[in-house]
Amino acid sequence: MSGSYRVLVAEDEPTYALTVARFLRERGHEATVCPTGKAAFKALAESEWDVALLDLKLPDATGLDLLARIRKDNPELQTIIVTGFANVESAIEAMRLGAFDYMTKPPNFDELGVRVERAGQKTLLERENARLRFQVGRNLISGLVTRSEAILKVVATLEKVAAARTPVLIEGESGVGKELLAQHLHRLSPRGAHAFVDLNCAAVPAALLESELFGYERGAFTGAVSEKPGLVEVADGGTLFLDEVGEMAPEVQSKLLRVLDTGTFYRVGATRKRRADFRLVAATNRDLRSEAAAGRFREDLFYRVNGIRVVVPPLRDRKEDIPLLVEHFSHGVPGARPFSAEALQALAAHAWPGNVRELHFAVERACLLAEGDTIDVADLPPEIVEGKGSPAREPVGGGPSLPVAKNGPLSETVVREALERAHWRRGEAAQELGISPRTLYRWMRRLGLQ
Repeated sequence: MSGSYRVLVAEDEPTYALTVARFLRERGHEATVCPTGKAAFKALAESEWDVALLDLKLPDATGLDLLARIRKDNPELQTIIVTGFANVESAIEAMRLGAFDYMTKPPNFDELGVRVERAGQKTLLERENARLRFQVGRNLISGLVTRSEAILKVVATLEKVAAARTPVLIEGESGVGKELLAQHLHRLSPRGAHAFVDLNCAAVPAALLESELFGYERGAFTGAVSEKPGLVEVADGGTLFLDEVGEMAPEVQSKLLRVLDTGTFYRVGATRKRRADFRLVAATNRDLRSEAAAGRFREDLFYRVNGIRVVVPPLRDRKEDIPLLVEHFSHGVPGARPFSAEALQALAAHAWPGNVRELHFAVERACLLAEGDTIDVADLPPEIVEGKGSPAREPVGGGPSLPVAKNGPLSETVVREALERAHWRRGEAAQELGISPRTLYRWMRRLGLQ
């Protein structure tokens, strides 16, 4: 199958170079001639190419010099060595360094066209493989388990908008299955054969979030010993899923807004602009409109991510899904056996503050620890057996005490004020309090601040 490719022609003979470029353009390709090694190095650094035609002899460099740089900085780019000084040694060296092909001048132009097509196809395939390697081990769930009318309405909405590029915002409490719905939308879309790239914005320190999203160049900062593509780049052609997008630092929000508006971005430390075509799906456990109104989230970015908004109800509002989910989560767990009617009733009575995620681990725990032929109420986690349906606030003078922060004992007021100062970014609030983000998260749940 033929395609249109961007071809860099490193060639110092003007007449021959123009002939090759004209031939490639007639075949529908975009061709740029670089008469020197310096010009070729500059073009390689500033733009993205699909094929490189490299003359073995340039005034200030060799085709092998260019090939070595390409294999180091852009290994997906396929190269064809073209030279009038053909010899076995240069051919062997070019192939050893990773050249896709080798031709002598003057080439048969029909054959050159075929080889450029093959090289371009290989470049696109290598780039796609690089994106798909990010998916190894992600264990994407292939189906949704629900009979809830509310969830089915959400799914119907996602199916209607699957073919569009419009950003989607999924709101709902933690653990309700927002990422699962994002994956479902991705599979339904024309982008389903490309990468689904996910990032939890709350799990990455603010100082690292920019480089995680946009990547960085070698030497951009201390420790950047090699270049690294960001997740925006990896998601090109596919879907970028940003979980807990409300946790994103303001300076990164502005950069995300730019790439959504223009489709372009810079790696950290780079001078070359890059392009990325992806569909954004964002998720949050907050009311993002209220966050924007309160100044804790950029209002202009809110309007960009809020293209299609869906709200996922908590598990306590769709108890009809519990028996289906219990059966689904039991499947494949060692020791799986039927749940008694009483156990299912106890599960239905629980408030599920952790939603589907909490139910998953409750079912797995019961399957692993139960000893009878069926799983009974006594085999369920204590908080379910005792009817503790929600994370109640700790009574004064009773229950486990809050940890001590660096400035003294914590209280609900201290925790809330730290969170508000940090715009509810748990990482920053935990750093201020002198405790770990995990400890802060645990006590936020106990205090009902989650």
